[in-house]
Amino acid sequence: MSESFRPDCRETIERNLWAAPAVFVAVSWALFQKNDATSASTVAWIIYTAGWIAALGLLVRSAGRRRNPGVGAVFAFGVLVLMGAQFWANQG
Repeated sequence: MSESFRPDCRETIERNLWAAPAVFVAVSWALFQKNDATSASTVAWIIYTAGWIAALGLLVRSAGRRRNPGVGAVFAFGVLVLMGAQFWANQG
C-alpha cells in the first residue's frame, strides 16, 4: 500500500479545507453577538483572521502546482470577504 493519499481522498481533504473558513466565520459571528464583553470582539476578530490561513495556504498550493483553485476558492474567499465586511460594518 502506498503512503501517498489516493486521489479521491486528497480531493476530499482539499474540499474540506476550502470550506474551513465557514467554521471560523460562524464562530466569529457567535462571538460578535456577545455585546457584553469587549474582549469577545477582539477574540472574534482573531478567529476571523485565522480563517484566512487555510484559504490562503490552499491558494498558494494551487498556484505552486499551477492548478485552478476552482469553486472552492470562490466560496472560501467569498465568505471571508462578505462576512468580514459585515462584521466591520456592524462593529467598526
